[in-house]
Amino acid sequence: MAIQKKETVQAIMEAGKEEFLSCGYEKASMRRIAQKASVTTGAIYGYFASKEALFEALTGDVVYGLLDWYRQVHEEFAQLPPENQPGRLTSVVEEYIPQMIHYIYENFEAFRLFFSGGNPAVCEDFMDQLAKIEEKSSKEFLSAMKQIGKTMPEMSDTLIHILCRSFFQQIQEFVSHEVPEEQAVHDALILSKFQHAGWLSLIDS
Repeated sequence: MAIQKKETVQAIMEAGKEEFLSCGYEKASMRRIAQKASVTTGAIYGYFASKEALFEALTGDVVYGLLDWYRQVHEEFAQLPPENQPGRLTSVVEEYIPQMIHYIYENFEAFRLFFSGGNPAVCEDFMDQLAKIEEKSSKEFLSAMKQIGKTMPEMSDTLIHILCRSFFQQIQEFVSHEVPEEQAVHDALILSKFQHAGWLSLIDS
């Protein structure tokens, strides 16, 4: 019985993945998913309470695992003494950006599904949460530089948001266009180095 249940759930999830990718979240049909999985619609709801719950099962742990990891990286950076932070920026980029890209590509199907076949509102919220982590870190960096006597230009919340959000939109493009992993790591490093060099150039500007 347990094996049969596992096989049924797997069939539903595979059918759901195919349906979400081909039709998108809004137009995806639980009835068609049931047909593809060779089960009744009622059987699907016995395992997944809603279309949202099925999509969450396909993507949630993986996608939000990235969010938790990214938050931890920035919290660790914020704990560094302010005078050590400018010098650490470069090594942070070289260490963590490849880790982030590798994680995405190890779970490529889940991210491709999330970005290309998911609920646009949920995807937008996820991107906003990533940007907010980066925004918080950026503001803390500005404050840390001022604590050690560095002159930094005043930056509006809107400008900081634009700078932070744009990086993740570019990462999303790698997935959407199925850029090979090696190229994605290379390009993401360039993007991140470009961005962090900009922050460093603002010190005492």
